Amino acid sequence: MLRKMPVLPVLLVLLCPAIVHGEPSGPSSYDECIVDTMRGVSSDVAARAIIESCRNLFPEPPADAAAQAAPASPPPPAPAPQPAAAEAPAADVALDTTDARSLTADELARLRARARVFGARYRVIVNNDNPDLTVTEVTIAVWDDNDPVASRKEYTGATQIAPQSSATVQYTVHYRGDETGWKWGVVAARGVE
Repeated sequence: MLRKMPVLPVLLVLLCPAIVHGEPSGPSSYDECIVDTMRGVSSDVAARAIIESCRNLFPEPPADAAAQAAPASPPPPAPAPQPAAAEAPAADVALDTTDARSLTADELARLRARARVFGARYRVIVNNDNPDLTVTEVTIAVWDDNDPVASRKEYTGATQIAPQSSATVQYTVHYRGDETGWKWGVVAARGVE
């Protein structure tokens, strides 16, 4: 294990010189840092090191600090009223999920998903191909391919995916032991019509 340690700093210097040297042409945000430096990386060790390096370069501000840092400004002027025919439905309004139900096997088959996995963080992009159903909750299962029954765990994430659109649902997955050899899949979902 000790022999591998000198390789990691050298690997970081080679993979992300802009981060190490602080070049002005380097990334301007955490997301840009990850996207720029992860190209061609196939090692979990290198990926974790890059994630840590990017997080050190672009630390998350505390929630209270972000609110305090914003200068107090007067509220923006109210928009001019528009005729009722021109109004569009509000997309950011919280959906009433009291009538949410489990998706049928056919409806579940119309969900397509792909994941971006960084350690225990799963960012699952779910495409909802159902024509009249808004998905409100997606459950994934994660298991070790060597022992799928004993290692299987399910994680549920709330979301709002309109009919025939897509959204990202995030999960934090808890592993027991090594992270290699793990599989995942969408196993259930809920939605409203």
